[in-house]
Amino acid sequence: MLDANLGADLQCGYAAGLGGIRLAESAKQPVILAVRIRGTATDNPDVRKTMETLKMESTFRARLLENSPSTLGMLRAAKNLVAWGQVNPEVLENLLRKRGEREGNKEFDDEFAKVFFRKENIAELARSVVAGEIGVKDLWLAGVKPRFRLHPPRGGFKRSTRRAATDGGELGYRGEDINRLVRRMI
Repeated sequence: MLDANLGADLQCGYAAGLGGIRLAESAKQPVILAVRIRGTATDNPDVRKTMETLKMESTFRARLLENSPSTLGMLRAAKNLVAWGQVNPEVLENLLRKRGEREGNKEFDDEFAKVFFRKENIAELARSVVAGEIGVKDLWLAGVKPRFRLHPPRGGFKRSTRRAATDGGELGYRGEDINRLVRRMI
């Protein structure tokens, strides 16, 4: 049940009634990057359905998601399998260049950004996506595949993959720390 003072809690940056996730921090940016870290061996059927809805069925797959209450609710439901946070434009540029795929196995280059989005290069496209000028759905409609296939992190996980980031682990909401993890996985 939601707290009556939820609006005040959100302005303070902490929503205790919603699992202790700092929603005000994630509300600043219109795009969230989520990475599936754990597998499906003991998934609850409801969590499995949530992961199918998010299109994150396999481990080490990243996905750009719109920052909406429904998306945050799904991520909270799958918090034992997924890490998420705000993506930097530099990390998104590397992700698009090195791991971005287009339908039909077409080349993903600066020409794509010019033709479909009237941006000079992929770096400018990444800045526009992070700023919210270009929606995530617009990328998918232009033929970009919604998933990014990543490697396991170089050097391994630095913390436990069974605990939340707030408890010294890798899972759950990470804020800006998601960029450090994704850099090692690209």
